[in-house]
This record gives sequence, C-alpha cells and structure tokens, in this order.
Amino acid sequence: MSSHDSLGVGRVAATVVAVCVVGLVSGCTLLAPPTPSTTTPAAIAPDADPIAQQLPNLLVAGQTIGTGTLRVVDHEPISKPVAEHPLTGTVRIVVRPDRGIEVRIRPDQPADPSLAGIDLVLTGKRHDGGPENIQIQDQRIFPLNSGANSAESDGELVLPLETDAASLGDPTFLHSIEESPSGDARVMAAAVITWTITPAFPELKAVDRGSVKNAGGRVITDNGTLAYYVPKPDDTIYAVARRFGLTETQLVWLNPELANTSAPQLRSGVGVNLDPARR
Repeated sequence: MSSHDSLGVGRVAATVVAVCVVGLVSGCTLLAPPTPSTTTPAAIAPDADPIAQQLPNLLVAGQTIGTGTLRVVDHEPISKPVAEHPLTGTVRIVVRPDRGIEVRIRPDQPADPSLAGIDLVLTGKRHDGGPENIQIQDQRIFPLNSGANSAESDGELVLPLETDAASLGDPTFLHSIEESPSGDARVMAAAVITWTITPAFPELKAVDRGSVKNAGGRVITDNGTLAYYVPKPDDTIYAVARRFGLTETQLVWLNPELANTSAPQLRSGVGVNLDPARR
C-alpha cells in the first residue's frame, strides 16, 4: 500500500502553533471567543441524517469536469528507474456513465498501461500556490492506478477512481494529481487541476454570530476573512454551523474530511475550515 493511502495524524498543539506562526507573518489573527450573546440564532431544524447524503452531487455522465498537465516537479534525487523518466502528459477528468470519476492521461511518451513502479493519486494538496485547507493532513487521498487501468487505442491512459466517497459529488476540493515511485512519498511529477464545474456553493460566506452553547470555540481570521474555527470539547456540528450562518451540510462541504464517516464529528482543538477558498 502506498504511503499516500494513510491519513495524516495532525495534533492539536502542532495545529495551534502552526496557525499562530502563520499569523505572525501573514496577518492571521487568533481571536478570543466573542462575548456570549444573549440570544441564540434562529431555530432551524437539524439537517436530515446522515449528513453525507445531503452533500450536493454535480456529476453528469459524459462530462469532462477538470483538466491539467502532469509535469515533472523539483525533487530530491530518487534512485529508482521510474524517477528518471516520470509519466507526463495532458490530463482530463471525466464522469463515467455510472457517474463515477475517471482520470485520463495522454502521455507525452508512450506509457505502460499497467503503470508499474509508480503511484498516482488525487489529493487536496496544492501545487498552484493557493491556500491549503487546515485539515489537509486528515484529507484522504484517492489512488488512481489499480488493476482496472486501461489504455485507449490512441494511447490515452484511463484510470478509474475506485471510491464511493460522498464528498466526490463535488470534487473541487481536490487540487492536484501527484506521481511518486511506488511505496515512496516523494513527489516527482504533479498536475494542477483546473475544474470546469462550478462549486456547489459559489457564494457561500460564513458570518460569525457570536459564541453560543455548543459553539464557544475560537475563531481565526486571515486578513479580515473568517478562515478557521477551533472547536471546544462539547461543540456540535449543528451548533457551530448555525453560529456561522451555515447548514450542517455546508459546514461538511467546506470540510470534506468530515464526510469520511456517516456521522461526522468535530474534534476538540482541531480547526475546521470556514473559507470556501481554502476548501
């Protein structure tokens, strides 16, 4: 199994220290919890369970929903033959007839359809300089090369994404394709994905209504924009979502890693994203 398949294990202390360091150099501000309000947000019924089933699905069979170019990236020397000539070429992300996703790569040079010796994954990590999601270490990566790989007669490689993750109904949180030697975490080539579908909530903006019961944690801003929320032990997704004028589904959409289980839960001290640009 590739090292990409394992989940990152973020720790509370590391997260808070990292955020504070970023704040010192980039204008990030860690705010104390607002003064408890005397009123609570308007009562809204909780979303139907499970929340993951409420996530939007934008996939339409036959559509090309993303493009990119797989290019060699700067990396330390790797003493493996596959690192001498990494797979490069143009990339298309296509919705299959069953509304699953497949990645198609047209190699710059003829390639082995088995892709022996390399691992390819879709990931939320960024190679375009955009802001990373605070939960990036917890986001699952999605392996591409499996026994189902094939090649078209014109040489285009077809790599199905074998997963039923609910978050993939709007896959725009996946920003890159990364290529590494099998069993080696070092990235030797990457593609920045340009999505051609509009995200499910393009106008979404969190607004802090102030601390309330089960949503009394800290807010972190970046240049005046609500960036992250750090939960307290008794916080709930329902209360936190309402504090920021969101539905539970929208909060999980902002944090796809929360959709990894049928009953998403917040973790005390581990920040969640509030900014669509950081999704």
